[in-house]
Order: sequence, then C-alpha cells, then structure tokens
Amino acid sequence: MKTTIKYYGYDTLLQPTDWRAAAAVVGLCKYFDHFRIDYKILYNVDEKPENYIHGFDGIIYKSDSITEEKYLDFVESYFEKYMTHIKLQNILNKDKLIDEDIVNFKRICTDSFYEKFFENKRFDGSNKDYFISAIYEKRYEMITHLYKYKLNLYGNYCNKNRLYTDKNKVCRIKGYDVDNSKKTNILGFCFSKESFDANDILEFDFIPFAFSNPDMRETYFVNNNFSVETLVNTNRAFSEQLSNTEGKGDKNKLLLVLQNSKDYISYDVEIISKSQSKDYYETFFVRLDRLKLLRNLSEKMLNYYYSTNNYTLILQSEVYYRCLNNVLLDDVILRMLKLYFIDTNNRRKIRANTDVLIQINVSWKGIVNMDKLYSAKKCGNKVSQKLISLNSENTIISYRHKLTSSLCVHDYDRVKDILLKLYDCVGIDFPFMYDFFENAEVNKDVVYMFVSGLYVSSERNNENKD
Repeated sequence: MKTTIKYYGYDTLLQPTDWRAAAAVVGLCKYFDHFRIDYKILYNVDEKPENYIHGFDGIIYKSDSITEEKYLDFVESYFEKYMTHIKLQNILNKDKLIDEDIVNFKRICTDSFYEKFFENKRFDGSNKDYFISAIYEKRYEMITHLYKYKLNLYGNYCNKNRLYTDKNKVCRIKGYDVDNSKKTNILGFCFSKESFDANDILEFDFIPFAFSNPDMRETYFVNNNFSVETLVNTNRAFSEQLSNTEGKGDKNKLLLVLQNSKDYISYDVEIISKSQSKDYYETFFVRLDRLKLLRNLSEKMLNYYYSTNNYTLILQSEVYYRCLNNVLLDDVILRMLKLYFIDTNNRRKIRANTDVLIQINVSWKGIVNMDKLYSAKKCGNKVSQKLISLNSENTIISYRHKLTSSLCVHDYDRVKDILLKLYDCVGIDFPFMYDFFENAEVNKDVVYMFVSGLYVSSERNNENKD
C-alpha cells in the first residue's frame, strides 16, 4: 500500500501489503540502488511515520526521485540485451564497417523500426552519420517503443498504454485491467461503479523489474514479504539460480530451483508467475513441509521421458508437481505400468522408475511397510523366472496386462481373481496377497510393486541393474 507521509523530507511510504506492492518495492529498490538515490527501509528506522500499517515492512522515499527520464534510463540499462538501438549503436561505433556489419545492421533493424525512427531510410554503410544522429535524437522514443512492445517486457505485465501514467481509473496490471471504453457498472457492488476500487499507482510500473529472467517465456516472483531485505535477496538468488539451471521447460526449471532453494527459502512462500501466452497472473503456494519432501526427492533417480504427438510425460516434473500440491502418485504409477506395453525399448528403465515411484508413494502415505514392497517385487521376479523356465513368456505379458488394466479401473475384485489364478498357475506363495485381500485400497501399492516385478527374458540380463 502506498501512503503519503511527512518524514524528514521524505513524502512516500510503500509497503508490501499484497504481491503487487511487494513486486513494486523490489523493482523500486533496484531503481534506487542503480542511481544511488537515498531511501530508507521502514524496519531500519527507529522513529516510524505516523500513518504506517503495522506488521509490514516498507520503503520510504521522495516521490520526485521517480522521473520519466530516469525511469527510461533504468529500462535501457536493466534490459540492455533487448534494446535494438543499443545493438545498432554497437555496430555504428566501429571505426571501420565491413560487409558483415551492414548485413547484421539490416538483420537487427526491422522494417517497422526503419519506418518509425529512420524515415524509411535504409542503412548502406555510407550514411552512418545519419543513423548515429537519429538514434541520439530519438533514443527515449526508441526505449519506450521497445519496452512497450517487446513480448517479454512491459507489455507482458501491464497495459502498455498506461506506462508512466498516474491516477488511472482502473489498475494497469494485466488481469486487473479493464477497458474504459466499455460499460464498467458491472465491476462495482450492486452494479455501482463508484464502489469499484481501481487501486492503481505509478509504482506498479516497476513490477517488470521484480520478476525473474525475462529470457524465459514464464517468469516468477517470490512474495515472501516478511521484510524488504528478504524480498530483494530472495528474488535475486531465485533469479540467479534459474539462470544457472538447465531443464526442459520453464516449469521444470522452477521445480529444480525450488528443490535446491534451502539457503534462501525456509518457510511457506507465495510464488506469482506470468506467462507471455496468458493475459493474467497465476499464484501458487509452496508449503515448507512439501518443500522438504521435494528436497528429499533429489536422492531419487527419476529419469524417464516419453513423448508422442498427443502426449508428453516428463516423470521428474510430474512427481515434483504432485509433491508440492500434496497429491499422491497412483495415477502416474498406473501410467507407467501401461507404458511398459507401449515403450517396449525402455522396459527396464520403466520398471526401475516405477519401483522408485511406488517407494515414494508409500513413504508419502506412511501406511505400507517397505519390507512388504520388496517382498512383493521378489514374488514378481520369482513368477517371471518360473514362467520363463517353462517357456511361457506370453503368460507373463498376459497376466501383467490383465492386472494393469484392472488396477487402472480400480476393479480390485478382478485383481484378486487374477492373482489367485496366477498363484494356481505357478504354485509360488504370494505373502503380500493377504494384506491386499484384507484392505485393497490401502494396500494396492504392494500389487503395483508385484506387477512392476514381472519381466520378460529380454530384461533378464539387466535384472541386477534394476
């Protein structure tokens, strides 16, 4: 929340009372630090302003320290790698241009840029002085244009038509913004638009600087607003770790970073995400107890990937998502049991990863004893060995398919019948069956493990590796 104050020459207090204000605080701190502008952190001053909101930290600053010219200078510096005019300047500043420089200039400078800022004149190397002069004269226009219309910059976060405006009737932030040209009566309580609170401030223009890694299609802001110091430091560390993490997709990188975030996230936090493909922000909460479980998964080998035209499975991501959202792995386990019949070239890997999934699932449930799991797998191995010795590999596939199909539709009576028939067929004791017969829903993991333990002779040589 933004508050007007009178405090030893400072006139504004911004407190992170919601994620929007928190992101604005982080962006403003970066802006002030860049220009070495003096500001104060509320928790660090002994004498507090009279009208501050108790329970929240904040920053105290002079409103006139935010100017449009300084703001655009900061945009140019912070997002330098996306500024077309800087790339062009780097070419023009060379003492001697070669053909490759002219080609690169034309490649970087789009037709719309030529038309808007260079009077449609084309660069050929001999008119270098004209382009140097044009960039110098129209630099702020170029920064504003690029900042507004680059898909990963201001237009991704806010309404580009409200950049550096104040006292708007509606909030400039995407998802909170409303078209003023349309009827707005429905926005307010009882169809009264006077009751609608726009809650827009100029400082929301600093939100793009708070989100992580603009080179990613989906960016993140960690809203741990205990203090301004934790806000700034956590998001700096979070962004740096995202940059240094390799992963398939932004969400997968996010999960990997969360798994390794114990040095700066040791409590429940709110994470705000903004995707370039969506006109709204998304929020999810990361609970510390789930985060600890996620970190424990770093010791587990989950390295299976499967993709077709209609379906993609990244096993590690599936498990991490369910861990954070407190969801069990039964559906993923059943999916892996079915993939055994589809991805026949990776059966050993599928079985090994399925075993890990079952162990994780049981540990999350805290019900089934791990020894019972290993006993069930050993039974599956023995059944496979017996049928292979009898040259009955088709029987292994048949029973595995029947059990998987019945488990997928939760037909536990059918599962029991199949297990009894298989018992009669091989004459091997199934100790795990007693628990399953007593309570199928609670003890279904032992049957998952038994099914995973069934293998064909092509895997036999690799069984010890599993």
